[in-house]
Amino acid sequence: MDIKKNLIIGIMTGLIGMALISGGTIAYFSDATDTENQILSGYMDLDIGNVNNEGVLFEFKNKKPGDTFSHSFSMKNNGTLDMRDISLHSKHTTYNREGNKKNNGFANQIILKRIEVDNKNILKKPMSLEKLSKTPVILKENIAVNSSTVQVYVEFEFKKTKEKQNEFQGNKIDLLWTFEAIQTDD
Repeated sequence: MDIKKNLIIGIMTGLIGMALISGGTIAYFSDATDTENQILSGYMDLDIGNVNNEGVLFEFKNKKPGDTFSHSFSMKNNGTLDMRDISLHSKHTTYNREGNKKNNGFANQIILKRIEVDNKNILKKPMSLEKLSKTPVILKENIAVNSSTVQVYVEFEFKKTKEKQNEFQGNKIDLLWTFEAIQTDD
């Protein structure tokens, strides 16, 4: 049995040696190519037309109770992503004739009568600048990349009452309008 055992160990050792020798001599072809890749996010770029270099969209002077005044401007999606909607957010600061900040109700006297977007009035009912500051307005929905320019028209009125409105003489409102575009959900 010792001879059989030694013979089996010898054969196994030989087979393992041959496997090791033949495994190291196998030849094959290969090729590799490197690539440089990028992932870029899209961007949103809402362009509001008719804004001057100081960022002023409109300026109305010397208005009196009963006056109406209006302004037109445009909006365009110049980005690479579609926009779900564009909202108008309004804030204001009121100053009295002496130039002091004073909330004396003047913002309740200036009424936003109309907002027309592409010739359609989107304002359900007129609202004061005071109310507008608490209620964002969606101006336009679904603005695709490379879509046409959207035309916007706004009309205001200095509300005229049957009472004296002397406390509003010389008042000023600094009106900050922020146009916020939100991307689509797709």
